[in-house]
Amino acid sequence: MALLITDECISCGACLPECPNEAIFETRSDAEAKGHHVGDGQGVGDSIYVITHERCTECVGHFDEPQCAAVCPVDNCCISDPAYPESKDVLLERAKQLNPDKEIHPDKVWSGVRG
Repeated sequence: MALLITDECISCGACLPECPNEAIFETRSDAEAKGHHVGDGQGVGDSIYVITHERCTECVGHFDEPQCAAVCPVDNCCISDPAYPESKDVLLERAKQLNPDKEIHPDKVWSGVRG
């Protein structure tokens, strides 16, 4: 499942350079202007960062944990989005498609990913 950024976000920018898929945007309107979908109710008022579900792989294939959550100074700010449940296989395939020039490791999966 994709991750989402809660309204606890302080817009510090720590997560932006850490995302291997460039799935994080400073505002909802910035993401949408680039043709990306943002989940309902996320980033309303352009006051918090957003994660686009079609680019988020929860860092599967890249890291052992989601990097946005790992670097975020706010507890529970980057969480699993229940609206987009996806399996490890789906996330790995997306990682390969988004990053054709990077090595994707099928063993890089965190405990929160579904089967």
